[in-house]
Amino acid sequence: MTTGSINPYEPPKGDVTIVRPTTPDGGLQAGVAGHYDFANGEVMSEAWALTKGFKASFWGAALVLVLIQRVATWSVLALIGESHVVWRVVVGMLVSCLTAPLGLGLTMMCVRRAAGLPATFSTAFSCFDKAGPAIAASLFAALLTSLGFALLIVPGVYLAVAYAMAQPLIGDRGLGPWKALETSRKAVGKKWFQLLVLWVTVVAVTVLSVLPLGIPLIWTAPWATLVLAVTYRRIFGVATIADPVRPDGLAPPDRFVTQ
Repeated sequence: MTTGSINPYEPPKGDVTIVRPTTPDGGLQAGVAGHYDFANGEVMSEAWALTKGFKASFWGAALVLVLIQRVATWSVLALIGESHVVWRVVVGMLVSCLTAPLGLGLTMMCVRRAAGLPATFSTAFSCFDKAGPAIAASLFAALLTSLGFALLIVPGVYLAVAYAMAQPLIGDRGLGPWKALETSRKAVGKKWFQLLVLWVTVVAVTVLSVLPLGIPLIWTAPWATLVLAVTYRRIFGVATIADPVRPDGLAPPDRFVTQ
């Protein structure tokens, strides 16, 4: 072949750029490694902005969830004929775990809202196919967190914060219950104290909003759940946007393009 001839089998020699799948904020592996960064104030501000035009859908689904939980709790207490406060707490926890698919649907409404995706009332009832993992994760988390509180309190606080992302990971990434709990714990653990401050602030604001006749809850309840959703997106991204081909969150091989 003479000089200057083109070899059709020769790889291109142009500038090559590695193009990785883009994510809105993070990725599953990056989240576990702690490769995320955000200020609590900006998360809360973003969540507050997202409540506009979202409160009606949120409250419609939330009221259905609360009604189901209350009726189920009262029915169980009436069936066992026990009204002691300890039994009320235990039954309430069990009912919350068993209605986890509805709670997951409500959370996924907020995750979709945080990702800029349509989030309607019906979204809250779209996670029944993940009922098994959602219930199992809730039961595991409740058991381990309660055990942590019973032992030295501090382990319970640690797990309560560390497991906060487990349900969104089940709904968005389709993880199994134990993997979701461990993935959440490992990722949150990288900046646990920052997230503790965030959760304490959100809980304090929500509790205080109950005092003036509970009216501010119209805004603070959806805001609190949206804070969780925005935080989830900041840590892991959202699979629906980030990587529709690999919903497990594992990045596919790098793609190469010639500029």
